[in-house]
Amino acid sequence: MIKNDSVIDPLHELVLPKWATTLGQTHHSATQLLMSDGPYVFRYCELTQAERRMIPGNAQMKAGVAVGDALQDYYADTKWSLNPITKKLMPYANAKKGTEKSEIIKDVLEKYNKYQPIDPKDQEKFDKYQTEITEVITNGFLAMEELGAGNLYPITCEEQISIGQEKTDLLLPYVGRTDFALGGVREVDGVIDAPIPSSIVELKTQWSKLGKVKKNGERSFISLHAPTAPSFNHVAQCSVYAAFYDYKVPVSLVYVTKTGYKIFDCENTSLLTSSELEKTFKNLNNVARRREKLFGMFENQTRENLIKSVAAIVDPNWDHPYAWHGIGDEFLFRAKKLWNFT
Repeated sequence: MIKNDSVIDPLHELVLPKWATTLGQTHHSATQLLMSDGPYVFRYCELTQAERRMIPGNAQMKAGVAVGDALQDYYADTKWSLNPITKKLMPYANAKKGTEKSEIIKDVLEKYNKYQPIDPKDQEKFDKYQTEITEVITNGFLAMEELGAGNLYPITCEEQISIGQEKTDLLLPYVGRTDFALGGVREVDGVIDAPIPSSIVELKTQWSKLGKVKKNGERSFISLHAPTAPSFNHVAQCSVYAAFYDYKVPVSLVYVTKTGYKIFDCENTSLLTSSELEKTFKNLNNVARRREKLFGMFENQTRENLIKSVAAIVDPNWDHPYAWHGIGDEFLFRAKKLWNFT
């Protein structure tokens, strides 16, 4: 075991296995564990963090960020963000608290409009979503009000949470960030000993899909309604937040579209009950444990050989519907070279 002084959770000293230090791995996340092995190995092992940041975004992702920013700017009392000096996430008072909704929407639209689409189809989506963002944000406000956000204090957004070996047998901790932690406190024997949310809210946005090109050359779009059931991947993300609070804090999964919203919780889906969330979290642990053992098989190799050895026994999954889409020709060529597909 090699000690690494680059700590994700500033409250705990983190000791990493040799393979993790070699690869620059410090933690697990639901996003990583929900990826198939091939795309995960390329993005989080082959590529450095700086290179991952070079992968272009897309209009849909940027629009979702705009909606999340608007709702957090309006409701948050505290927002976690990167300290420019320490380079660690820290809580800060929300300077935009009390700003009118119209001003907040104006600000996020101005920021979204600076996005540069990556291709013609992305341009069409970008143009369309410019007309949808206000409606989606408005429905987001309605959803948050139904959840009681307007009457709760404090509300914390983007808080970094960490689950270590006190709760799992994994070598690396989980790290995640909650969209909204709605107010509340924890009482022990009638004494308030620590703040604890009354609920956690995970926000998801859905946007109109590209349709056919009309005879006049214009692109048609298909409007989406909120789903009738939550996505398993989204439930898996919720399971990490639930595990952090020992399944004692309810988690709501909110879908927002331009046509409305849908709130899922333990009252309308068994997937978000504490027992099911615990099962889902255990399934994530199984994936994490398998990957740790896989990398551990080759931990005495150099970084380059370790990555090649792991890549040789996992499926790149080239047919995945989105894992390899939009990463750019240079990175795609590099991925195919790693699996000898060039």
